[in-house]
Order: sequence, then C-alpha cells, then structure tokens
Amino acid sequence: MIKENFYILSGAMGAGKSTVLKELRTRGALCVDEPARIILKEQRATGGRGVPDIDPALFNSLVLNKMMKDFEQNADGSIPVIFDRGIPDMISYAKLLCTDPAEAIKASGTFRYNKHVFMFSAWEEIYTNDEERKMSYELAREFGENVRKVYMDTGYEIIDVPLVSVEQRVEFIRKCI
Repeated sequence: MIKENFYILSGAMGAGKSTVLKELRTRGALCVDEPARIILKEQRATGGRGVPDIDPALFNSLVLNKMMKDFEQNADGSIPVIFDRGIPDMISYAKLLCTDPAEAIKASGTFRYNKHVFMFSAWEEIYTNDEERKMSYELAREFGENVRKVYMDTGYEIIDVPLVSVEQRVEFIRKCI
C-alpha cells in the first residue's frame, strides 16, 4: 500500500521534529504524533514492561503496531498527512535496541509513504533530554545517521530540513509538500 499523500518527518532524536509537527498542526496540517513517545508515556504511567530498558522487543513491537494502526486509520483520505517518524524508523530502533528487525523490515515494504522523507539532522544547540528522551546527544546523532541510511536503503529520497528557525522549517516543508 503506497500513500503518496503521507509524508514523514524523521532523523535524529531531539532535532526538532515534534516542535515542527506541532507548528504544522497549528497551521491546519493533519499530523500524527511520534508513536514511541506515546508508548513510552503509556507504559511508564501503567508500570508496563514495554520500555527499552525493561523489554526492548516489546517496546519495538508496541510502537510498530501503533505505527501500522496510524497508517491504516488515515489511509482513506487524500489530503496530506504528516507523520512524526515512519515505519522504516523501526528498523533503526531495532538496531539501536539490539532486537530483531524482521517485523519492521516486512512492514516497511507493505506500508509505503511518499517517496520524499524530510530528514532532521542532529543539532546540538537545540538538543535536550526529557522524560522520554534520555540518550546522549552523540547517540541521538548516530541514530539519525542510521535512520537516514535505512530510508535510503528502502527506496526513499531524502530532503534535508535546514537548521533554521521553526517557522522557516515549517515553510520549507509546506513548500515541498
């Protein structure tokens, strides 16, 4: 299933994707929040095992299932939908958390987005940790490099989002869409 009207924001953790997505939403775009952050918050609130430091395979499975559900829930429309991370990101999560990527690889072939992926490079000046993001800047940067390679290897074309203000990033993405 290929959805040309589905766009992905991906890249390094802490590079500004969620902030840009929030601003796109305020300007009327249909946006889907990052599933990993949602799963982390839910699992921590309920004392669940589906967090990377307890059961990384369960965490990856929960996030991947949420991503597929989000894809399917929006599949009937034709207006642009912007996702904070896409299913191919889960291949990178599998590598990061040393889990089996087979399920993510299979899903990445089945659920296809617009061929252009908006890539957010690591940006140390804006990187911060929070309740869900506990990794070092260096690890976040490495993850971003890996996710870029995954998207290229799975047939997507990268559009690098410039390191400029949120408003300029939003306008850049809107013009590309």
